[in-house]
Parts: sequence; C-alpha cells; structure tokens
Amino acid sequence: MKKILIISFILCSIITKAQTFKAGIRIQKTQQMYWENGISAQYSFAKFKPNQFFIGFDYVTSRLGSAYNSNAIKQDNYLFSGSWLFNKSKPYHFVTRLNMGYFYSDLEEDIFKEIPNTSFLLAPELGFNYDFKKVPISLNLGTGFYIITAKEGYSPGTLQPLYFHFDIYYTLFKK
Repeated sequence: MKKILIISFILCSIITKAQTFKAGIRIQKTQQMYWENGISAQYSFAKFKPNQFFIGFDYVTSRLGSAYNSNAIKQDNYLFSGSWLFNKSKPYHFVTRLNMGYFYSDLEEDIFKEIPNTSFLLAPELGFNYDFKKVPISLNLGTGFYIITAKEGYSPGTLQPLYFHFDIYYTLFKK
C-alpha cells in the first residue's frame, strides 16, 4: 500500500506540468507524544490557481525523531494534502490544508499483535507560510487535528489528535 501511494504521487508529478515545486524537511511534534521528522514536497500547477493551490506529500516518522536510538515506538505517517494559500501576492501567506493518509505504528513484539497499529488519517490544518524574496527558501508553521474515526479501543494508542509542525522548503523550480 505504501509503495503504491508513493509511486502514484511520483507518476502524477511527472505527467502533470508543475508551476512550482518545493521540497524540504518537516519537523513535527504530536501533543504529549513523539517528535517526528521527515520529508515534504509541494506542487502548484500552471493551469489551476498557480502558487495558490498546492498538492503535496509528507512522510513523517519517529524513526528520525524520538525513536532514533531509543525505546520509543517507531511510527510512520504518509500524508497527501491539498493546500490553499491566502495573500498570494505577498511574501507571507495564511494556509489552510487538508491532509489524508495512513498511519503505521511498528510495535515490534508478537505480544502486541492484538493491539491496533494502523489508521486512516484525515486532518484539517491551519498555518502560516513565509517565502523569502531573494533566496528560494520558504518556511511553514502549522497545526492540525487528526480526526480519529475509529471506535474507542480500535485506534492506535500512540496516535494523538493534535500536532504542530515546522517545514523548511527549497524551491527547486518556479515558472
């Protein structure tokens, strides 16, 4: 499933003509839980609201955060997103975003096999983005809320609803 999502995103990006492509790192903190780090990419298309509507992909994991060289639970988040930037003509933008994806928690031991460790993710998000004029760097701060739809006791215990993130993007190309 994970490979199919990643391959689909790459094929979509090759086939479509992008106006802007940004790639970078993401640092995320789940409220009262783990630090997670990963990669982030954003596309804006020339034919539909250029530099205002973005689609994106984020891979965030505790393996590069709290779980690195520790006993923390290793967990992965695969997120596809749609973002809308306000104040298009200014260097700063308020951002609304809707994320959808997949959560996986690697509990490692067989004694935990009965505990739920996967979940579908749906998360609305609000944020602030700043694009530097002289360098191809942009900074993004955001907070989101995972809507957990599973009945109580059927969602992973390490999946908490509130999260905060900081992204640093490098603009690879802009037309």
